[in-house]
Amino acid sequence: MIVLLQAIAALIIFFVVKYGAYWLTEVKGLPEWLDYKPFSCNLCLTFWTLMGIYTTLWLSFVCLFYMTMYGYTLTILNAIAMWVDQKDKTIKIEDI
Repeated sequence: MIVLLQAIAALIIFFVVKYGAYWLTEVKGLPEWLDYKPFSCNLCLTFWTLMGIYTTLWLSFVCLFYMTMYGYTLTILNAIAMWVDQKDKTIKIEDI
């Protein structure tokens, strides 16, 4: 039961941070003094924020090992999917 709750908590954290990163980078925009990578890139901001949150939770509460592993897995798979999507949507000069 605890493992299931940790998986649900990892999903909740994932979707909240993913939406927040999208909102900051694509909708609202960042202030001028913070408009550089990794903050201005949706992929970078999502990846590093999630990795930081899951690592901090794991170091703070060692009993959250399963949540951390679920979170790492979600984060890495999401980063790969976002990278592939970004690569597919990019137009190369040779294609023009």
